[in-house]
This record gives sequence, structure tokens and C-alpha cells, in this order.
Amino acid sequence: YNNTISESSTTMSKITPKIHPGSGQPLPPSQLTSLLSAHPIPPSLPQGKYSYGTAGFRLPAPLLPACFVRMGIFSALRSASLGGEHVGVMITASHNPEGDNGMKLADSNGGMLDAQWEEHAVSLANAGDAKQTLVYVDTLVQYIKGQHPREDGTLPRMVVHVGRDTRSHSLPLATLVVRAAQAMGATVIDHGEVSTPMLHHFVMHANGHLLPSIIPQRCNESGYYEIMALSYASLLRTGGLDAGTAADGRQYSRRDTMKTLLIDGACGIGALKIDKFRRLFGRLGAEGCTPGLPNLHTVNFPGDGPLNENCGAEFVQKQQLPPKVYTSTETKVSKQYVTSFDGDADRVVFHYEDADGRFHLLDGDKIAVLVSSFIQEELRCIDPEGQAVNCGVVQTAYANGSSTLYLKNVVKTNVVIAKTGVKFVHAAAHHNFDVGVYFEANGHGTVLFGPKFYDFIAKADAHLRGTPRYDRANIALRRLRVLPSLVNQSVGDAMSDMLLVDAILYLKGWDLSVWANLYSDMPSKQAKVKVADRTMISTNDNETAATAPAALQTALQAAMDAMAALENIKDGPKPRCFVRPSGTEDAVRVYAEANSQNGADSLASEAMMLVHKLCRGVGAPPQPFISNRL
Repeated sequence: YNNTISESSTTMSKITPKIHPGSGQPLPPSQLTSLLSAHPIPPSLPQGKYSYGTAGFRLPAPLLPACFVRMGIFSALRSASLGGEHVGVMITASHNPEGDNGMKLADSNGGMLDAQWEEHAVSLANAGDAKQTLVYVDTLVQYIKGQHPREDGTLPRMVVHVGRDTRSHSLPLATLVVRAAQAMGATVIDHGEVSTPMLHHFVMHANGHLLPSIIPQRCNESGYYEIMALSYASLLRTGGLDAGTAADGRQYSRRDTMKTLLIDGACGIGALKIDKFRRLFGRLGAEGCTPGLPNLHTVNFPGDGPLNENCGAEFVQKQQLPPKVYTSTETKVSKQYVTSFDGDADRVVFHYEDADGRFHLLDGDKIAVLVSSFIQEELRCIDPEGQAVNCGVVQTAYANGSSTLYLKNVVKTNVVIAKTGVKFVHAAAHHNFDVGVYFEANGHGTVLFGPKFYDFIAKADAHLRGTPRYDRANIALRRLRVLPSLVNQSVGDAMSDMLLVDAILYLKGWDLSVWANLYSDMPSKQAKVKVADRTMISTNDNETAATAPAALQTALQAAMDAMAALENIKDGPKPRCFVRPSGTEDAVRVYAEANSQNGADSLASEAMMLVHKLCRGVGAPPQPFISNRL
């Protein structure tokens, strides 16, 4: 596999980022003051300050220049604090409307910013005028010099990678980040328009000493495509030319309903990158060495329609409707195999229309079930007792109850519930499992492989050396060995996850309808209630139960018990609901699920009325939902 990667370097023209060399030292304070003063903090910020949510800063674009200048300075300092390791800045507002923008900060491992330094980022973003900002900058500089002393008293080298999405205001905002990071003396590597997971990939691979040796180091865009395409092809080949037939004698072939994959790019960056990826993808098929490749058909490019509007993963998953297709197509495209990315291509969901034209969604819960069951099946082919590697799935309170029961009772895997938000589920997967799978219902997720997994692969390789190539354990080893290269472990990656899911479905001989019928989702309802002060509502660590106000959880539990009695549930998932304060506004988010849509709507309505009554709701009491679905 590694040899194949190396030999493929000429399969695409190199895509080279623009490098802005750094001086290694900050500009004089007077010049930094001028830069900061030119972009003061606006007085009209929500809650009066910049907030770093679960995925970074995010606001209407005109409010962001001051923050971006300060974060350009901050990113340089973060690199210095890590002794010169590369870090990243991604300019995007993901699935938000086109008028918004934002920033995600990537640490040297390609993952999200360290929690302690997240606090520093927020403090620096809100430090006040230029003079106050420079005082805080100097505090960080002195701290870093103390941590990394040098004979000449200078800072360690600083390297910052910058990427941006396709929003019209992303380029000028990225320019501010580049200027500010350079003003601190950092070398800036500007990748231009890239997806969020690509930027995280570049940072992770730039710090090659942090990469497991099983993953080839590829630091640029063409390398990103190569490693993904070739690892995907290697996985497909374990079910085709390499493996011959399945253990039950079944020939591997792609179902007719799976031969064309329609990709909804949300009118964002993902559509552009899929189009570039297709060139290398097409060569794999032309060479005749990779069976089972689907045709990739992309719609909803930038400029075809408004970014994320009535299309993309966020719209499809929340509204449970097919995306609007803005792209003009000459021929009718099958909707039996469709995937939707979000605006910055870090989320993906699948969906299809059946013979009767009914829409079916396969969200992040379904992806987690598919991926975790596949990995565990392969591991058990080598280790039947399942003792060598601890596998598990991390979900949030929003995960459908049916998926949780399926994982526990059918896949027989461990399930941990974490607080809502990518940084929380990612950390839980890392800390709890040797192979940790997480996919939020919205389609953001990945798989994390720990040291014990890599040790397991090395030992299995030594043990199975010399066994027949078609031996089932040998096939499992080849499948598992390629996964860390195919999966973007730094962050959710729509393209990577799409290819992983497609390969698993091909190896299993399934289409989307077979996958969808593994279990039936419980009907659910999401809503929110405006309140005077969201801070009066608190929850337990994983947000499954309210801890304040004191009477709220008791009342919610009574409502759940009443719905269970009404539905006469004895076995299977029971009705449940939970509430949590919004992270961005004075509101409380409500989630309810039951064994019928009427039940879910009724339970959500009661939860909303309880929140309004006990949590100082604003305005008239919520009106009960009237379900229009059976």
C-alpha cells in the first residue's frame, strides 16, 4: 500500500499552497498597535463579547475583523507555545447561512484547540483596545519564553496554516489572519479555498512526528486526495480481485441501485473538492485494478444557489427532506444513492427515495452503527474473544434511542454518552476506547485509533505472515490496516466518511435500503423555548438530565413515565426527553422521542410548557404541536 502511494505522486498535478516566510520575531509594538487599532472590537457584539463555541467563533461577517486580527496573533503564539509545531486557522461558518462567517482553530495534532488555550483565545479576542491587547500578548509571550527558553531570548519558530471556505468575505478575513500572524514573525502557509477537514489534515500531517507510522505523511492537497483515494481502493480490493468470493461463496458486486452516487455539495467547498478528487478517482477505475468503483455525480456547486439554503447535510438532517438541486443537469440522476455534505464539508448524511418516492434519511446514528459493526466484525476475525482492543461508540443525548439499543444488544459494543459538541465527543472517544467511533446525529464524526490498535495490527501482521491471502483473518488484517489512512482522525470529514461508508456497503453487498432497515428510528421532535436567562438551567455532565431548577427534572420524568404508560411500552426503547440551555442565545433546547410521531410531539409540547413555566419563559406559553404525520 505504501509503495502504491509513493508511486502515485504523478497521478495529479501538485497543488501548492502560498508560503509567506516569517521573520521569526514580532514587529515593534507601535506597528502592532496600528494593526490592532485599525480593527477595533465592535460595540454591537451579542452578549457584548466574542464567544468560542463548540466549533470556534461564529458571527455575522462584519463583526469579525477585530477577532480575526487578534486570532492571527494568537495562532502564531500557539505555535510558539508548542515549540514550533504547526497549527491551523480555518475561516468558515460551516452550515450557517452565507452572511455568517467564523473561525476554527486546529492544534498541532490536527484536532481542536486545547481547552486551556481556548480560554486564552477568548481572553485575547476580548482584551479591549490595542494597548490592553498588547499587554495580554506580552503576558503570553513571557509565558512561552519561560516554557521554551532560548539563549538569544527569542520565541521558538512559529508556523500557521490558513484555509478558507467559498464565502465572499472569507478571503478578506483570511488576509487579516495572515497579516497578523506574520506581524508576530510567523511563517504562514496559505492553502486558499479548502474544506475544514483538509485544513486539519494538513496540520496533522505537517507535524509528522505525531503521526503513527502506519499512515503515510502527505501535507498538501494533492497528497490528501492520493492517500484517501488509494486507501479507499485498497479497502475495495479486499472484496474484489484480492479476496475473490465471500466466505459464503457470494461474488462481490455493486448493486444497481449503488452504481451512481449523487453528491449534494451544499453549494459549498465540498463540491469543488469532489470535482478535483474525481480525476484521481477516475484513473483508479481506468487502470482496471479496482473493482466496484461507483460513478460520482456532484450537484450544488458554489454559485449554483445560496450556500446551505434548502440543501446540504444540515438542512436534510434537520428537516428530513431531500435537498433542492440548484445545478442544471442534462440527464435525470437516480436518487437511490445520495449523500449531502455541509458548507465546509465536515458533515455527511445519506438518503434515498424508494420506489414509491418516499424519502429515507440515514444520519450520523446510522453511520455510527454501520462503521462500528464493520470494525468489530473484522477485529473478531483475528481476535474472536474480543479482548485485545477495546472498541466503543460515543453518542450524545440527541442520538436516537433505537440506535443506542442496537449498538448495545446487536453490535454488542460499549456506548458512552458525552456532552453535546464535537470537542466533547472527540475527547470521550479518545479517552474511553482503543478504537472509538463517534458520529453526531447531524453527520459529523470520525473514528479514532489508539496505540493499542496499532500494536494489535503489528502483532497480527507477524502472526498471520505466510497464511493464505484469502484466509478470512488475513483479509480482516488488510481491511483494518488501511482504515487509519482512509479515516481523517483529526476531525469529521465528509469526503473520507463518504468513501468509508461506500466501501463498507460494497463489501457487505448492501444498498441504502438494507442499511436503513437494520433498525427503525424512534420518531422525534426538536424545539426551543425562549427564556429570560439561560444560565438558570443546568444539566448533568452528558446533558441527559436537568439539575436546575430543582423541580424541572422531576416534572420531565413524570411526563416521560406518563407517555410510556400511554404507549404501553414493555420492551424496546422508551419515550424520553431532555432539555439543555442553548450555547448561543437565551433559549432552552428541547428534544423528545417516543414510539409514534404524535407521542414525540406531545412529549415535546409538555416539556416546552414545563420549561416556560419553571424557567422564566419569555412571551406567551408554547402552543402544542399538531402532528401531520402518522
